[in-house]
Amino acid sequence: MRGPWARRAAETFAVLAIGDAVIELVSPREHSLLWEAGPEGSRRIARFFAENPNLMRLLGAGQLAFGLWLALRQYREGWPPTG
Repeated sequence: MRGPWARRAAETFAVLAIGDAVIELVSPREHSLLWEAGPEGSRRIARFFAENPNLMRLLGAGQLAFGLWLALRQYREGWPPTG
């Protein structure tokens, strides 16, 4: 079993993933364009997803599923937490 801080870190990551996924589902084009920065390769990827919002929504759905799985996994592993 992992320690409480590792489990808290995993849940924090899950919460961030879930929040990002919701934004991708609701506003995929604007979310993609917000990250159009940095090297040309990164900007190209952001533009690709902005031009293909349903692909961004699909990515968001996968990210949402992963975030929920990760968060719920914390509760199945030795609940309640100690320490």
